[in-house]
Amino acid sequence: MTTTSDVALVGCNSIASESLKRLLSEEHRRIIYAGPSVEELRRSGSTDAAFLLILMEDQQLKWNGAALAAAHQQHPAAKIVILATEFDYDAMLGAFRAGVQGYLTNDLPWERLAGYLDLIAFGEKIFPSQLAERLIGENMDGIPSGGAATIDSVNLSAREMEILQRLISGLPNKIISRQLCISEATVKVHVKAVLRKLGVANRTQAAIWAAAQGLQALGPATEPAASKRTAAARSYPALIDDAAIQSAAGAVLGKGNVNGHAARA
Repeated sequence: MTTTSDVALVGCNSIASESLKRLLSEEHRRIIYAGPSVEELRRSGSTDAAFLLILMEDQQLKWNGAALAAAHQQHPAAKIVILATEFDYDAMLGAFRAGVQGYLTNDLPWERLAGYLDLIAFGEKIFPSQLAERLIGENMDGIPSGGAATIDSVNLSAREMEILQRLISGLPNKIISRQLCISEATVKVHVKAVLRKLGVANRTQAAIWAAAQGLQALGPATEPAASKRTAAARSYPALIDDAAIQSAAGAVLGKGNVNGHAARA
């Protein structure tokens, strides 16, 4: 359940917009606007309270820093999410500097989209996994070097290992809890234990360290068949990418305190 259930969709692709509108409605989110213009949304006069503002890109429509800053100024209560057609590093930096909460590329199954929208509604910042791929292997402050510890030496339990493998996949706690049939609170306890044992500050640092150690990701491919069928039946073609890149992204964006998905235990 999100803290912000109202959603506005802005985009020129009416087919994609209607598809996303239907899926969001099934998640009991109230669609307060679906159309091509942020200005038209402002004139509707239904956006005084907090809401999710999803800005959908296509081949003709790209959201640049100036347009995003204007949208943020017109709708200060909104948590703004970009659904980009492809990862653009410079565009992502400009988007976060303009005040967006999430920059997501359009290739994630619906279940993950819903999970990440929940996180954004709670105030988290969500980054695409392409940023992780760019940062992996770079010398990043706060991430242990390859020789500081090994998978064997950190003494993870079997359950902690399962969760760490899902952190590599960028899965939020809600989806991990469903896959492992445990509560979100229990997942959070295990994540904290993993961070402590690895000596890292957040889940993104843990995922990058584990990937560098050669640990294989687990996630959607290991879900039960019934879950796969459900996700497939409700998939939204070409949605968003996964994972939040918290500590490193904070340094990249030049902000000392970026509260994002990666920082959540």
